Amino acid sequence: IHNREMVRPDWMHNIHSQAYANLWGKAYKAHQAGLDVVAMMGTDELHVTGDWRQVFPEGRGVSQMKIKHGDGKASGEYTVGKVAL
Repeated sequence: IHNREMVRPDWMHNIHSQAYANLWGKAYKAHQAGLDVVAMMGTDELHVTGDWRQVFPEGRGVSQMKIKHGDGKASGEYTVGKVAL
């Protein structure tokens, strides 16, 4: 109950900066492993080409990678390139 009375706007900036630095670290790790970084969005979204599961553990933990935007099919995965008509 006492934590609700604390007002520390600087903490928000520290937490945001740490999350952004973690994302850049994951992008660097992906690049070092031979994956191409396609996009980085916000503080928690990294789009790469290739098999990212060989580089990062998948799961719901803080340090694990999660697939976003599930649509029931191949959630979070998409094809990049030309489509034959």
